[in-house]
Amino acid sequence: MDFERHETNSARLILYAFIRSAFDSPPNQEKFDYWLSLLSSLYGGTGLSELDDAIIQLKSALEQNGLISCQNEYYELFENPFSSLAIHLYASYYIDGKIMGPSLVKLRQLLYNLNIGKVKNFNESEDHLVFLIDLMMFLIQRGNQDSNRSLKAQKEIIEDYLRPIIEGANRVIKNYDDFLIYKSFFKIARSFLSLEQCLFPSD
Repeated sequence: MDFERHETNSARLILYAFIRSAFDSPPNQEKFDYWLSLLSSLYGGTGLSELDDAIIQLKSALEQNGLISCQNEYYELFENPFSSLAIHLYASYYIDGKIMGPSLVKLRQLLYNLNIGKVKNFNESEDHLVFLIDLMMFLIQRGNQDSNRSLKAQKEIIEDYLRPIIEGANRVIKNYDDFLIYKSFFKIARSFLSLEQCLFPSD
């Protein structure tokens, strides 16, 4: 069982790191090559048809559109201050209808209870997608120290914060005419979180 858990957690960390890399900074050649390499290794082999379809779709989009298109999508969605198509990556935006809403206060209380703080050089709030992925990865890595507490926290983070971001962003971007690459990234994230929730028992 310990070996199976280790293998599962290793796979989870790989996929979380992959999703994080799509949103933590602008794409470059190193990232682009890493994405294609990982997608090739995952191609049709996750055991979840929705996730497999999303992987195939993203691999095709990257190969057909190339790095420059990927960089242009990222800039328009996440960096251009004048873009009318910007996608928010904060949980409070989708939960409360505004950034820095009450859900962020609740998250900060959870972090306090877990004795986890934000690193000084991370400038976004704690409900940002990248921070939440880092938090999940940290909890997965230290899970054996306090298994029940860690699993409960992971479940809460997925259901109360990660899913609202991914579901909300996916609803927005699917109405755009272009952005096939990042549509596929959000589709992968959405499918992966559905798979993640299967790891946790219902209350």
